[in-house]
Amino acid sequence: MDGLQAMRDRGELRSDADPKRLGLALLTALQGGLLLTQIRRDTWALEVTLDAMLDHVESFVVPV
Repeated sequence: MDGLQAMRDRGELRSDADPKRLGLALLTALQGGLLLTQIRRDTWALEVTLDAMLDHVESFVVPV
């Protein structure tokens, strides 16, 4: 969350980005993806989930 806050403070993320919310969603996606990876013995769920979360975070990036 601190990294996302720093990005917003530097103007790299839009002002409407909520670093705490984005950080929690990213952490939750990671934990859920890791759990499914262990249960299914397959990394596909983790890959899909993290790709989706990174796309979501990227949607708040200020274009250069």
